[in-house]
Amino acid sequence: MLQLYSRLTRVSLIVLGAVFFYGCASTNSGPRAMTEFEQLRPTSILVVPVVNKSVDVEAPTYMLTTLPMVLGNRGYYVFPINTVKTILDHEGFYEPAEVHAQPPESLAAMFGADCILYVTIHEWTSQYILLATTTIVDFEYRLVNSDGHQFWHARKKLHYSPQNNDTGNPLANLVGAAISAALERAKPNYLPLTRQANGEVFLYNGTAIPPGPYSPKYQTYYSQFDVAPATNKTTEEQKTAPAAQ
Repeated sequence: MLQLYSRLTRVSLIVLGAVFFYGCASTNSGPRAMTEFEQLRPTSILVVPVVNKSVDVEAPTYMLTTLPMVLGNRGYYVFPINTVKTILDHEGFYEPAEVHAQPPESLAAMFGADCILYVTIHEWTSQYILLATTTIVDFEYRLVNSDGHQFWHARKKLHYSPQNNDTGNPLANLVGAAISAALERAKPNYLPLTRQANGEVFLYNGTAIPPGPYSPKYQTYYSQFDVAPATNKTTEEQKTAPAAQ
């Protein structure tokens, strides 16, 4: 019995020791490896015209009105959308598909951009079925660096159907559902859905992009990798450049 107790004690000590050393190894594993996006650390993003595969001609305009805010709030410089469109028109690129077909290196050099955001609208519809309307958006996003290499990609599809509170009166519920469906069909909830899709893609759900150099979180974020964040050359030059005469 004494020998059995002694043997069990030794086994317990071995197990506890293994757990202790495993915990120490896990704690001291160091920072995680940087993603390709984090290694590149772009400063500016060129948003080119959106390719629209839906039948709604206004869809690209809605999309383009929502992108600068979410990217700017994340800490990146976004080239003015209207200025980009004007310059591309001047260069003879009137159709979004033509722009998307151009070498990314040429587009980046034209504007001096670190990377280019390509967006494709795959679906932008409002379906009316049995007193219910469902609005659907489906977007694809790609970020390509100035060398033409794609380093980030995401796809987001969202549905929206207006919900009505149960009044306890079946007839009133039916009328309410019909009215809500008619309103959604007449004026679909595209803009809020587009903002939601952009937010989920750029800020959450495993596809979030890291904070840019103009974000107050930039220094803290990159300190986890034990490397100094890339210096924003443009900002430093603006600080030290003499005032224009």
